[in-house]
Amino acid sequence: MVEMKIRVGSRVYFKSIPDQAFHEVKERVKEICYFNPQAGEWVLDPRRALARGWRQLVELGVDEEEIRRLVSGLEEQVKRKLEEMAEAGLFAAYMPASPAPPPLRKAGDYAVIGPEELRRLAAKLGPAKALEEVKKAASRGYFVEEHLTRLLSLLDLTPKAVVQDGLEGLIVYFQALTEEQKTELDFMRYVVYNERYRGEVVQHRIRLLHELKPGVYRAPYFMIHHIKSFTRRHSIKLEEKVSWPLERIEVRRRDYELYGFQREAVDAWEENGYFGTVVIPTGGGKTYVGMEAIYRLRVKTLVCVVTEELASQWRELLARKLGVAVGSFTGRSKKLGDVTVGIYNSVARYIDSIGGKFGLIVFDEVHHVPAASFKEIALRAKAKFRLGLSATPERSDQNEHLIFLCSGDVVYKIGYRELVKAGVLAEFRHHIIRVKLTDREKTQMWREMALARDEDERLMVQKRYALLAEKKIPAVLEVVEAEKGRKILIFTEYIEQAEKIHKALLEKGLKAELMVGRTRNRAEIFNAFKKGDVNILVTTRVLDEGVDVPDADVAIVASGSGSPRQMAQRVGRVLRGAPGKIADIYEVIAEGTIEEALSAKRRRALREYMKP
Repeated sequence: MVEMKIRVGSRVYFKSIPDQAFHEVKERVKEICYFNPQAGEWVLDPRRALARGWRQLVELGVDEEEIRRLVSGLEEQVKRKLEEMAEAGLFAAYMPASPAPPPLRKAGDYAVIGPEELRRLAAKLGPAKALEEVKKAASRGYFVEEHLTRLLSLLDLTPKAVVQDGLEGLIVYFQALTEEQKTELDFMRYVVYNERYRGEVVQHRIRLLHELKPGVYRAPYFMIHHIKSFTRRHSIKLEEKVSWPLERIEVRRRDYELYGFQREAVDAWEENGYFGTVVIPTGGGKTYVGMEAIYRLRVKTLVCVVTEELASQWRELLARKLGVAVGSFTGRSKKLGDVTVGIYNSVARYIDSIGGKFGLIVFDEVHHVPAASFKEIALRAKAKFRLGLSATPERSDQNEHLIFLCSGDVVYKIGYRELVKAGVLAEFRHHIIRVKLTDREKTQMWREMALARDEDERLMVQKRYALLAEKKIPAVLEVVEAEKGRKILIFTEYIEQAEKIHKALLEKGLKAELMVGRTRNRAEIFNAFKKGDVNILVTTRVLDEGVDVPDADVAIVASGSGSPRQMAQRVGRVLRGAPGKIADIYEVIAEGTIEEALSAKRRRALREYMKP
């Protein structure tokens, strides 16, 4: 071992270096220290440290703050000198005791380049390459990048980008890009999109940046945010010449108060350039976040929703709480307003004719956006400003990245436990009730499995018999009896099962309604449930999401898929907060069947709901 002494100001550090590493360490220390033979120690030279950095000493155990204190006074002097030289038209880097690497030339302790030299270099290499060469040379010392940018600007050599309208989106013109910047743009040219086809996930590539010729690209309108981010990262001057549809609308009132977390969510979205996704659990008031976004921007807005029921609820709230002129774009109506609420499928079919009319799009239940038709809205609409709202943006096809690409990354997220503390959502208890298949069901199931053509078909047979187990109906009735007097939602996967449960409830003289896809009087049923005239709703997947269900206390999952998201949505239907409220969640599963695994999978959604 070799002992090395390093002095930093008045403090001396002792370091033992292995023999085989000593030469390498000494050469690195020598870059910013000089050797004092009388004291036998290496002494930090603040001038060299400022120019070359001091990482090598920190790695040897020298206190970084000690170095900073020694260097800070010198740094202020150097900054003033660099500013003086910049004002005189010279770009300079502080390089004491170092030769000036080309294209810089030496001027005392500095390496400099003037306007004429820079102009000649740019004429020879091009602005981008000239900038690279100067920055590479200057990086061997201490310099202020802003000074170089200022000089380039004066010489009109600053990298630029111009964005303007095209026939099918944006046209982006880049000037003076470096090779590194071009490579980064290449990575932005495509996005992979997953699509389910005959039970398998097939990958497609969606073109985002189409290079029309060197430095000129066509891009979807939403890419303006990613282009802005790119130009900011690389100090590229961006000129925006796009005629965005930002017509102002009249908002007559604001008849609501936000929770603190809802206000924080909109603030975060606003700070991100009115572009981003907000994740709030079911029952947390995502609709009010959307309304506040509309209130703040006050431009023509399209709200995309999943179902007719949710569209109706949005329209009613917008008219009552904001007093805006509300339009409807669904299978039944095609009327645009200052704020138009549309069903995803309907909007997607007409996106070419209406996509250029809105300044803001609110994607409610944004995890639907990557679906084949929904993505057309996100990719082709001209709206500059976008807000994604979701309780569960994760998707089984792993297309979340497309959500965040089109509506913006998650700018705000809050969990269930935080909303319980805020009194917005209620605590709950989770119960599992197991039933057995009858002997007849087992025999029939095994017979059909034997006749199945492949493993997928065998799994479908097992699933159907498990989810439709006959003994589930009396088990559900027992839970309903035990929870008499509370408002109950009963979820199923199959209409036939929902109809049987509903019939059994009516035979018991209970006030129950059936709500399936073909049910037309849903508003009347919801109203009766809200008033207490009906206290049990039996449903299939129609209440899983996209519907603002009146308050309920009990959820009974008679059958369900293995989707954690579906489970989270169903649980969320009974968690709306009330003083002292505790909701109850019941799962009825067929014991010893494939449903055991399905139940375990969907219960993953409940992890964040459980107390730590």
